[in-house]
Amino acid sequence: MITQFLEGTNFDNKMIFIVEDDEEYATSLEIFIRNRFSGIKEIKKFRKGEICLFELRHDPCIIIMDYFLKPEFEKPENNLNKIKQIKVLKPKTEIIVLSTHEKLNGVTETIKDYNCYYVQKDKDTFGKVELLIEKFLTHQKTHGFMWN
Repeated sequence: MITQFLEGTNFDNKMIFIVEDDEEYATSLEIFIRNRFSGIKEIKKFRKGEICLFELRHDPCIIIMDYFLKPEFEKPENNLNKIKQIKVLKPKTEIIVLSTHEKLNGVTETIKDYNCYYVQKDKDTFGKVELLIEKFLTHQKTHGFMWN
């Protein structure tokens, strides 16, 4: 399994951001990642993309974000603009975009133009995220794609 492959690998200086408005889902994903990659320095969770942008000064190596976030008083917004801003400010940061939707035109554009990764939220999401994190942390070169 991947965790056996990564044993002894030092990720102490690596930080992951999770941008997800569903607190239970974000916590489950955080616990899953911590169990699979025990050497990760820190995992920070954010409910809003704006806060993630502000916290980029902490230099995350990976950002996992829900494509649609539900603001308190407005209609749901997509994170396309946030993704673009992250890639301008931190071009080496890997971004995994999660969504329950099978196909999204904006996500396809983002993946193509900003070398992001799309994973559909389903029963296999965490395993797919694990494989991507393993690739990122072992510096295997990949190109953005849709994985659903």
